[in-house]
Amino acid sequence: MKHLFCFFTFVFIVNGQFDNVGTSAGNFLKIGVGGRATSMAGAVTADTRGPSSLYWNPAGIANTKETEIMINQGNWILDFKHNFLAAVFPVGQLGNIGISINSLDMGTMDRTTERSPDGDGTTFSASNIAIGVAYSKKISDRFNAGIKCKVIQENISFTSATALALDAGSLYLSRFSGLKIGMSITNFGTKMKLSGTDQKIDIDPYEDIDGNPDVVANLRTEEWPLPMIFRLGLSFQLTGEGSVINSKTVTNTVNLDYCDSRDLNPYVSIGVELKIRKLIYFRTGLKRDFLRYSESVDNKTLEKTNGFFDTGSYVNRMSWGVGLSSENFKYIPYNFSIDYSASDLGTLGITSQIGMTFKI
Repeated sequence: MKHLFCFFTFVFIVNGQFDNVGTSAGNFLKIGVGGRATSMAGAVTADTRGPSSLYWNPAGIANTKETEIMINQGNWILDFKHNFLAAVFPVGQLGNIGISINSLDMGTMDRTTERSPDGDGTTFSASNIAIGVAYSKKISDRFNAGIKCKVIQENISFTSATALALDAGSLYLSRFSGLKIGMSITNFGTKMKLSGTDQKIDIDPYEDIDGNPDVVANLRTEEWPLPMIFRLGLSFQLTGEGSVINSKTVTNTVNLDYCDSRDLNPYVSIGVELKIRKLIYFRTGLKRDFLRYSESVDNKTLEKTNGFFDTGSYVNRMSWGVGLSSENFKYIPYNFSIDYSASDLGTLGITSQIGMTFKI
């Protein structure tokens, strides 16, 4: 535990030394997944569970006791389709194994050129995908650790870029009334560089000489790193079995997360979940985003200052959602859950996600 904490702390300190705004590739990796997690503004690092843990903190799948399969679809901005498919398989005392597919489909778009700014009559498509395999194990009754390896690819027209990355995380259950602590680092990997036939061009190396043929050349592209993210989270159960307020009917959980991405400003998110009889869930979350420069939000100009509680430097983004579970519903023979969320992205509008998780 101590060595893992030191590693995360080192990466966090190094990550915070540079201003890397807008310098990452594979930015679809920053789109949160799961109706439960996104409705709580992503504040689930210490309270993640099931297949969605493969995105937030791979250590979370160690708590899965039976095979679980998750299908999640999100309506992202500009009608983009974001899909997440994942499964977790217990393998006895060896631990748990997880597989995930994270994809963003941007559809078909009209091709424009410098000579045809309104379109040349052709179209192209763009998409991103990340396929990962994870392993997690309970080191003790209070500590989980997990790691995930993934292949990431971005495609646009006839050009693509590929990278390899690692996710790692830990979960610790304290002795203080169910207080849980979670840490994770995601998207730690190689750089991405676009290449393909779209980079091929015909040039005349000797324009001052008549009659020489054109030659085929490649446009040079630069390498860009992945959006590495460090997360630290706390989770506390206020009511429920074995909590501060013992209750078999209502369970209330409060989560707090700190997130630091290499190409974005750090932010804090708070999530609250209310569970009633293990049947229905009500959730909400708040993400407090820092604005690096003066920016107009909702027709108000926000000036850059230094204070965390200064409303001029920060803007709050709300999210909310509901969930249904068949765990205690005797009329349904299958164990599954449905989760829905909606998130406010400010100027970009409202995005939504819906997902189903099956236990086999």
